[in-house]
Amino acid sequence: MTARPRGLPLWLELSVAILIALIASNAVTVGVIEYKRSQEIRSERLSTVEDRLSALVALLARLPKTERKNLLKIASVRGERISIGARPRVAEDAARDAEAEARLRKVLGSETNAELRIAKRGNPDLSLFGPRPHTNLERFSVAIALPNDEWLNAEFVWPEGASLLPDMVFSALIASIALIAVAIWLSLRVSGPLRRLSRASAEMAQGKTVAPVPETGPVVLRTAASAFNTMSRRLMATLDNQRVLLASIAHDLRTPITSLMIKSEFINDPELKERMRVSLEELQTTTEAALEAAQTGMGEERPREVDVAALIESMCADAADLGGDVTFTNTKPMKANCRPNEIRRATRNLVENAIRYGKRARVSLSAVGDVIAVVIDDDGPGLTKDQIARVFEPFVRLEPSRNRETGGLGLGLTLARAVARGHGGDIVLENRQGGGLRATLTMRER
Repeated sequence: MTARPRGLPLWLELSVAILIALIASNAVTVGVIEYKRSQEIRSERLSTVEDRLSALVALLARLPKTERKNLLKIASVRGERISIGARPRVAEDAARDAEAEARLRKVLGSETNAELRIAKRGNPDLSLFGPRPHTNLERFSVAIALPNDEWLNAEFVWPEGASLLPDMVFSALIASIALIAVAIWLSLRVSGPLRRLSRASAEMAQGKTVAPVPETGPVVLRTAASAFNTMSRRLMATLDNQRVLLASIAHDLRTPITSLMIKSEFINDPELKERMRVSLEELQTTTEAALEAAQTGMGEERPREVDVAALIESMCADAADLGGDVTFTNTKPMKANCRPNEIRRATRNLVENAIRYGKRARVSLSAVGDVIAVVIDDDGPGLTKDQIARVFEPFVRLEPSRNRETGGLGLGLTLARAVARGHGGDIVLENRQGGGLRATLTMRER
């Protein structure tokens, strides 16, 4: 038996998938943008430092010492501290930036061949969550050797970096709302026709007459619904014709069988008369079974709520009154909306098989979720795998010499399985450990 699939609604699955993809893509986008932005800002700031120092070194080389103080005062602005001293502010063994030194030396060119030291201190102040406190900000410390054992010391503090996160979050929020709205609309447009198609397929699998499925939704779903409707009409017409034909044949056979049974009473040979009687009774039983199969397939009985435990217990009591070795394990009431006569008939077939070919029948009930299981155990020889696969076929009877036939006239198990599947369940046969056969009829609470 196939369990009902459970899970999230389609619109929720699509929304969650889109939201996760959007978050992941935005995270990657922010990372790439921040990395590129930091590289560009660093390159721009290095260019600014190089231009400032190049111009300053060129002026210092031309101005007299008396004018240096005024120049340094003018050059020292916010974020830039420039001074001349006897000692460099960048030690020779400090963590120096070789790349920046090479760039600055290239910019200075012929202005100076003196020693040049650059060290980068602190950490970048670029932050996704806005400017951080002015502690240990990233800065460049530069020391350039001048004539007369003097050093030009400069320190450039990078200004605060702007955060892109608020804008990115806002744009991602707008995109998320728009995409989720589209996902919900699309899922509802797709899930509605799919639900109707699935429901109709389940009803058809139970042998019910199915109304045409509305051909709505996207083109592919409209095409699927149209194909399903065509298949349903042809299949239902074929099944109806087969049922009518089977019922007609069974009904028409009643009269000649009855006539032959009356005529057989005039046979003088007792042995021949008995053989004729047995053959005619078997033929009559087969005819009645075929008629019952046709009527059961039509599903004329209306479902109603019954106590399945009481129904099975009553059936077992009737079988015991007829001399069968039947035991029923009493259980608590189990309510279900079903067709009780069909369930009773299907269970009776299984119990009669257990009594006839397995000596006795031990019947019990169990329930797991919305599934009710009727279990019938016997003490017979069981069946081989090949026989289990064949006994459900119509009119299949195993060899009587093996004493393992379980199908009676070949329709009992076929009818029982049709009833079980019509109630959302099935019948499973399996050999028990220690001997005997177990038949399990399952059905769903409606």
